[in-house]
Amino acid sequence: MTELRASAFAFIGLSATVLAAIGAIGLRIVDPAPVLHNSFGFGDVALVGFAVMGLTFSSVGALLVLRRSNNAVGWLMVIVGISHAGSILTAAATYSAAALGTAGGDRLAGVTGWLTLILVMIGSFFFVLPFIYPTGRAHTRLWDRLVSVMIPFFALTIIVYAIQPGPLQVFETIENPFAVGPDLRPVLGVSLSQVVAPGSVLLAPLAILAITSRYRSSGQVERQQLKWFLFASSLSIMGMSTAASGSAMTGGQVGEAGLAIFGFAGALIPVAIGIAILRYRLYEIDRIISRTIGWAVVTGLLVVVFAVVVVGLQAVLAGFTQGQTLAVAASTLTAFALFQPIRRRVQSVVDRRFDRARYDAQRTVDAFAEHLRNEVDLTTLRAALVATADDAVRPVSTTVWLRTAPGGR
Repeated sequence: MTELRASAFAFIGLSATVLAAIGAIGLRIVDPAPVLHNSFGFGDVALVGFAVMGLTFSSVGALLVLRRSNNAVGWLMVIVGISHAGSILTAAATYSAAALGTAGGDRLAGVTGWLTLILVMIGSFFFVLPFIYPTGRAHTRLWDRLVSVMIPFFALTIIVYAIQPGPLQVFETIENPFAVGPDLRPVLGVSLSQVVAPGSVLLAPLAILAITSRYRSSGQVERQQLKWFLFASSLSIMGMSTAASGSAMTGGQVGEAGLAIFGFAGALIPVAIGIAILRYRLYEIDRIISRTIGWAVVTGLLVVVFAVVVVGLQAVLAGFTQGQTLAVAASTLTAFALFQPIRRRVQSVVDRRFDRARYDAQRTVDAFAEHLRNEVDLTTLRAALVATADDAVRPVSTTVWLRTAPGGR
């Protein structure tokens, strides 16, 4: 019965996410109604980004539910994926309904806008993931109590916003059609972003502390799983921060750019979770981190070299015709010539820090190759080969098979 329920949940959740994402994008193509002012900057690019993130969350989550039905991470990811895809569908429907300019259209916009608010709030359960990943539960009783408080708190917050009188917290130009009770806007604010931003600031340190605490008390496999999650989360956060900073400097809409980058980059998080929990190429994370840092450092150094050479040569060649062109050409050739030496040196230094196992294994193999050049005794070579294999890859067992030469020699 449990397996049947897990299969049904995975199939229904993934199907609903796919239909919602396709429906949202299709509706915007068929009816590109004006985008209503909203708290987060839900524009067309951001809607596509959230569609991608919703699809990846539901796809990987459904796979985890089928393969690890007792792990709550997969179930939560499907719920988050549905909420992301569903929110962009209801947002697109709200734009189309409001553009009708009729009483019926306004009523429909109120309902779809209200659904958008609910789905966006359900998506906030994403913040529970760092506290239960990768096992599906908190690693200590104290953190378990915190999670048991967070879940009902999020649920109560959704209910409060669902019945809050006045404008909807996502679409401030649409009145809540299901308002009940007192007006709490003086406490909650008039925009959902006014609560999400400080809430994220409070939850982020707690999430980092929970992951750090779990990392210290976990074994080798779980540490690798946490590395995958942190790596993908860091890329997502850096992408969103870069987009927001760029938008601020250019005077663009921060919300639209930030949401779009968060959607596309956030799709890396479920992929990393799937790799880590399903153990597919789990130990590749050290090499991926090492290569990422290495290429980033090499790129930065070459940019500095290019800029310094350009500035220096332009000053030297200022009196010559086409001096700027020659400076750029010479700088390009200089950067090209330095690329391989810099890359090898930087990658060696980075590997020593971030991919130590591979670095040590390579040193062991190099030492064996050096020893092999001067050794002719077969017994000694066989013992050295077994020792090198044990040090480099640490196999469960090692056997050396030597082919007998014709004639028994």
